[in-house]
Amino acid sequence: MKKNNIKYVLIPAFAAATLFPVLANDNQAKANEDKATTTSTVSNTENTNEKTTNVPATNNVAKTTPTTPANIANSVKQTPTTNTESTNSASIVDNEIVKPKVPFTVTEYKQKSALELAQLIREKKVTSTELVDLAYKVIAEENPKLNAVLTTENGKIPHAIVEEAYRTAKEIDDRVKAGNLAAKPIDWKEQPFLGVPTLIKGLDELKNGDYTKGVYLNKGKIADKNGPVAAEFAKLGFVILGQTNTPELGTRNITDSKLFGPASNPWDPSRNTGGSSGGSAGAVASGMVPIASGSDAGGSIRIPSSWTGLIGLKPTGHVVKFPLVKTIEDAKAFFEKTELSKPKTLIEPPKDLKKLKIAYTLKTPLKDLELSDVAKKAILQTVDFLRKEGFTVEEVKEFPIDGYEGINTYTVGAIGEEGYVAAVKGVTEENKRQLDPATYALGTSSYMGPNANTDISSVKPLSTFINQMNEFYKKYDLFLVPTNAVTAPSNDKKVDPYVDPEVEEQLYNINKITDPKERFKLLTKQWLPMTRRSPYTWVFNLSGNPAISLPTYLSDKNLPFGVMFAAKDNSEKVLLEIGQYFQDRHQFKMNPAIRSTNVSENGNKIGVNEYGTKYEYAVPTYAPSVAELPTLNINNETATTPSESENSQTTSVKEEKKVVNTNRLNSISKTLPNTGENTNNFLSAIGLSFLALIGLLKRKKNN
Repeated sequence: MKKNNIKYVLIPAFAAATLFPVLANDNQAKANEDKATTTSTVSNTENTNEKTTNVPATNNVAKTTPTTPANIANSVKQTPTTNTESTNSASIVDNEIVKPKVPFTVTEYKQKSALELAQLIREKKVTSTELVDLAYKVIAEENPKLNAVLTTENGKIPHAIVEEAYRTAKEIDDRVKAGNLAAKPIDWKEQPFLGVPTLIKGLDELKNGDYTKGVYLNKGKIADKNGPVAAEFAKLGFVILGQTNTPELGTRNITDSKLFGPASNPWDPSRNTGGSSGGSAGAVASGMVPIASGSDAGGSIRIPSSWTGLIGLKPTGHVVKFPLVKTIEDAKAFFEKTELSKPKTLIEPPKDLKKLKIAYTLKTPLKDLELSDVAKKAILQTVDFLRKEGFTVEEVKEFPIDGYEGINTYTVGAIGEEGYVAAVKGVTEENKRQLDPATYALGTSSYMGPNANTDISSVKPLSTFINQMNEFYKKYDLFLVPTNAVTAPSNDKKVDPYVDPEVEEQLYNINKITDPKERFKLLTKQWLPMTRRSPYTWVFNLSGNPAISLPTYLSDKNLPFGVMFAAKDNSEKVLLEIGQYFQDRHQFKMNPAIRSTNVSENGNKIGVNEYGTKYEYAVPTYAPSVAELPTLNINNETATTPSESENSQTTSVKEEKKVVNTNRLNSISKTLPNTGENTNNFLSAIGLSFLALIGLLKRKKNN
């Protein structure tokens, strides 16, 4: 052999020493991936040393056998997932080793935020179609026990909706592949969530979806077009997979109806998610999708966010729309781009958040209501954290608004509301009990015109509460309170009724009440079981102030509990930055299956994939450029345990930011996952010889 030929033997031989142990175990890795992408909980196997995804300790419901995406809709021809490509063995092109694409699995999908998934699509590491496949697989596994997603077509998501989701995903994949040559090139700034799966709250119109608004008497009613919410989500690039469960007309602060039944909490399926955006909360908290739409007229975003361990922002206004999310970055990006419920002018946060003056209270708007120990501990823990961080925090001994007076005014806004009036049209004595008692009572009541039957003369105007809160915010920038007074309620109405049984009967017979004042008194009384569970949220709908629920606490029973910051009108950016402050300092308590709070030595969040290896991803910036996009960094280290992660949280913020930036620069190179240790020496020897031969043949050809 000529001296010059030696390098053509050594180079491929050196490469093969690393490559062929992977090839020898490729079939095992592929089998593991096929299993991993059909279930969110991975069994321990002796060959792959896989780790099982953590789930909330209180979830004792047995896993159901997952169905395939094809079974979710009626006879929908599914677009094949491209995950099989990701397990192909390494190949050699022009003497260079081309490493195989790392499989993107159910576990990793569930860990990612919406922005992170969109960035992986942008980097061509995963396709939108792959994500839709994974999302439908998680829905198929989780929904039978959670009832978060509406399955209104023979027990399945409507065929036409699933078909449209795959059509949209393929169109996005084609545009990403074509790049600037696409007929409609992608503007990632305007579509920051392009290709990401999502779900729309059932109260909002989705073409070919349910349009009953949870009213049993409307059963079978289908929407013929997309409403404003679905249109807005589509505009931002989301792929809509279906609709989520809600209570009838969104009236309750739990999610249950005679038509759809209760939405169960992923942390404990015997409990409710809260409402009215409870289906969306259950979907995000269980990992079906990273983000789902919500609406809020009395706490319907913040209440379920608190009870399922999510982030829930209520923008400025009395009735608003916004999604439930698991990262502040997703909330920021959505708020920046959306036209829904967004003030025209916004208050900018101070450069130093510690200049904000914060008030807190352990008193409720309902003077006779005492907070639970969980609520008190959650607030005091937050106060302690803020003070240690250098914030000014003062206790307020009385809530600035009288809750009972507020309930009266809130009730006036519901009497004769369009949805209630429409629901009771044609209702008879025989079928009135198919409606929620509140729907029937509010829909048949009126305080104006010739048919007025309700006296509201003693009610204070809405401006009273707006002015009271405006006065409060002259002294304080932020108001800290518990999102709810208690942890998530039971699905058993005998244990946790959302309306008193005696009052329920009176509501169905409200037309027998002849005294207009007594009628109004009954209408206000029916809210009490709900307002005593959630005494704060609806106050900020009355005043119109923005508020955000943050998942900062876990009870002794391992149930999530949120705290809420409220602020003066148009302070959404201030609230989001406070949320960012808490998130950056690892104060959030979320279901580890959807967002691991483990932190690595370089400050990045960690999750565990199906190979038992560790993957890391940098937290995305507010408006990331291409160079800053986080990338998967696969290595063979063992993932940290929860106890280890708690110790690692002492990493300073400055050190964290410094290492994250370094990690982004160094993350171009990837290491293959450790797919096994039983290397076949015979295969390795053959591989070395084969690569050497290729090198010599190519050398001869070039000569």
